[in-house]
Amino acid sequence: MEEQSRRSKEMIDEIPALAWSCLPDGSGEFLNRRWLDYTGLSREAAPGLPWNDVVHPDDLEDLNETWRRHLASGEPVEVEARLRRFDGEYRWFLFRAVALRDEQNNVIKWYGTSTDIEDRKRMEARLRREKVELRQIIDTIPQYIIVLEPDGTLKQVNQQVLDYTGLTSDDVQAPEFRTRMLHPEDWERLAAERRHALAQGGPFELELRSLRKDGQYRWFLMKYNPQRDEQGRVVQWYATGTDITERKEAAEALLASENFARGQVEVLKSTLDALAMESAPDRLVGHMLRTITVQFGAHSSSVWRRHEPSGMIGFEFAFEDGRVVTKTDPRFAGMDLWLPMEDFWPWPEVFRTGKLSVIEDIRAVPPFALRDRLLPLGIVTVLLVPMLIAGRLEGAIGLRFTQKRLFRTEEIELAQALANQATLAMHLTRLSAESREAAVIAERNRLARDIHDTLAQGFTGVIVQLEAAADARSKGLANEADEHLSRAADLARGSLKEARRSVQALRPSALEDKGLREALDDLIRRTTEGTTLRATFSLQGDARPLPADWEENFLHIGQEVLTNALRHARATEFHSELVFGPNEVHLELRDNGRGFDPGIKHDGFGLIGIEERVEGMGGRLTIQSSIDKGTAVLIIVPLAKSR
Repeated sequence: MEEQSRRSKEMIDEIPALAWSCLPDGSGEFLNRRWLDYTGLSREAAPGLPWNDVVHPDDLEDLNETWRRHLASGEPVEVEARLRRFDGEYRWFLFRAVALRDEQNNVIKWYGTSTDIEDRKRMEARLRREKVELRQIIDTIPQYIIVLEPDGTLKQVNQQVLDYTGLTSDDVQAPEFRTRMLHPEDWERLAAERRHALAQGGPFELELRSLRKDGQYRWFLMKYNPQRDEQGRVVQWYATGTDITERKEAAEALLASENFARGQVEVLKSTLDALAMESAPDRLVGHMLRTITVQFGAHSSSVWRRHEPSGMIGFEFAFEDGRVVTKTDPRFAGMDLWLPMEDFWPWPEVFRTGKLSVIEDIRAVPPFALRDRLLPLGIVTVLLVPMLIAGRLEGAIGLRFTQKRLFRTEEIELAQALANQATLAMHLTRLSAESREAAVIAERNRLARDIHDTLAQGFTGVIVQLEAAADARSKGLANEADEHLSRAADLARGSLKEARRSVQALRPSALEDKGLREALDDLIRRTTEGTTLRATFSLQGDARPLPADWEENFLHIGQEVLTNALRHARATEFHSELVFGPNEVHLELRDNGRGFDPGIKHDGFGLIGIEERVEGMGGRLTIQSSIDKGTAVLIIVPLAKSR
């Protein structure tokens, strides 16, 4: 037995690790040479297992507790602790011990080894530090950072996600987290696209709305990228989310502005055509009120007139149930249709400043008969738009809505433009009722024609610049987009200025300080600037002064034909030539656009306006055009007929 014990100790002594043995109760029996060399102890100075002398104080309790527990159970031991070297340095060791049993399975001895794991522990500590540092970096990145399992199951998120949602790490692990945080309209689309992308295993990106802790949804661009192992298998997904709300709102605002501008042109052209062509005054007023009511999605509309001598405002008629209802209608019987301006807000504001006013909730204003009539109809908000003629306030149009409304700047501008046209229609109706003479009709046509040549054509130029801005913005050319938007604003302001002057029968501003040649050249340059249309202008002969109305006619004809070439003909080239001969003046306008069949009747006021202007100057109009062959317009006016 002693011989066997001696051989066992010799074998332990040769083990290339710190090794030891002990009795079943844990009392030390033998420490090998490597143990003694490492600790610097002698066999005499290190009887038994001297844990207390060489194990780091912070690790001693855990080591002893683990050792006692396994002595009682007989199970193999494995525990990590720092062991002091002979020079006083502590290094990490992995302590392992197994029990030797007899035939009856009784523990008769324990054999143990202590393996140096300092390098591994340092590496683990380094990895922990790097993990903490990485987490700190990720948490400071101003983006969503999300880690997913290969199947898309959420693993973890960074602090930005928690701060944005107001949730905790435990909350985001809940199965309903994603469906709760995403906009309902985006969830199904995300789920379908992500299933496809996960199956393909390639990177993908999505735009979606995420719910913020204040209850607001904001747009995010989510980019998903896979992490793969050595065999190319996806082991997890990394997703980043960038807030793109401002970009989306800017794009949507630009699109809304473009669509609204298109709508403005169509509505304005429709009402202008009615002004120019409708012969029945009553139907003209009905058309104007229907247009403004439908365009704004209003429930109905009403017209109030100002009676300056009495200081009263009176109800005239309304557009309800698809038709005009006058104040003589039985539904208004017994009602007081006059209101003192000084007593009823917000009328004083409208009539004092001439600016639009909004009654956000008519239930909150002082009661009067017509207000009480609107309440059962469900009317809540009323937009009051002043009616102006030559700068004088005539009354107001009330647009009625069954829900509270906010109005964008461009909506207010359109409301005022349409109200001006409705005012003109009502003014023409009154003139027509007083006199059916040709002079009234001619004046009506002049006004309609002039407004058509200013507002409608000007808004067409605005649309062209807005489309160019949208195209530039889609290509990331922010400066170029801003330039197009600036040109659109200049064109809009110029058109509105011209419209006001036209209503007041004043000379166009383009001709106030320059001649016809300079005005035509400037018009062509400003309208086509930044577009794909290549335009030229040339002058032949010696320019001479023309009557003011002739110059105005030539300018508006040039604007009409140029607008058609730019907007409808899809032309890429436009050439104009003004020729002064001995006895006549020519204006020739040509494009290489889609052309049209002159033999087919065409709706719209543009061609009619050109014909009327040429006829008024005693000239001749020739139009040559065919499908896909372009269009040529030639106007010849004898100078002998000039005034």
